[in-house]
Amino acid sequence: MYCRKYFIVVALLVAVTAMVMQSCKKEKHYHDYFDKRQLDVIAKLGNKPKLEDKHLQGDTTWVDDNGLHRIATYPLPGSYEDLFIDYNDVQIPHARDNGFEPIDNYHDAYHLRQPLVKIESCEAYLLDSLTHSMPYLVPKAALVLEEIGCAFADSVKAHGGSAYRIVVTSCTRSQYTVNKLMKVNRNASSRSCHMYGTTFDISWVHFEPYENDYYINTEDLKTILGHVLLDFKNKKRCTVLYEKGQCCFHMTVI
Repeated sequence: MYCRKYFIVVALLVAVTAMVMQSCKKEKHYHDYFDKRQLDVIAKLGNKPKLEDKHLQGDTTWVDDNGLHRIATYPLPGSYEDLFIDYNDVQIPHARDNGFEPIDNYHDAYHLRQPLVKIESCEAYLLDSLTHSMPYLVPKAALVLEEIGCAFADSVKAHGGSAYRIVVTSCTRSQYTVNKLMKVNRNASSRSCHMYGTTFDISWVHFEPYENDYYINTEDLKTILGHVLLDFKNKKRCTVLYEKGQCCFHMTVI
């Protein structure tokens, strides 16, 4: 009788153990939701999403502890400082080939023979308050700027994000505004590409969301913009300089 009870207890323990092991085998782990490529990308971004996080959206977007939306993006093939190194000596020849002769002041712009396009906030970009430049570019540069803005917005949406715009921080300058800028900005040059109507700056710290309650992490947006600009640079649409101190990408149309 005692042996039979002992046998029943042992049998029950074996059965319970088997059920627990089977349950563990069926439990989904982190890698069941993401493939290796996505895991590598997310690991480099930090703030790895948790399965129990109710804010997890799909396979590539989630909300971090600060309430910011995160996007799993591919890392750039190098640092910004190594990828975007088109300094003045590279950009000036393209500015001269595609732009107009530098003007002394804004009044001279009315006498230019080359047509100019007025830059205004639109779906592709937001025009920041320009303190040392005027919102005009030659048609070729205006077209590239709009295409960059559209490509950025499309890429953000393709990654699962909401509608966003780039922010344009500088356009065409006269010799007068360049001289003024040189007094407050040590990086400003008397041979500025901005004087030819071919050059504009895009911020990499400020981006404009269309939805006030949907904010994406700035580093993720910066990475997406970096990919867009690298594509335009490789296709020889424009030159690009990463300006760390001014927090912008400085571009001249080719």
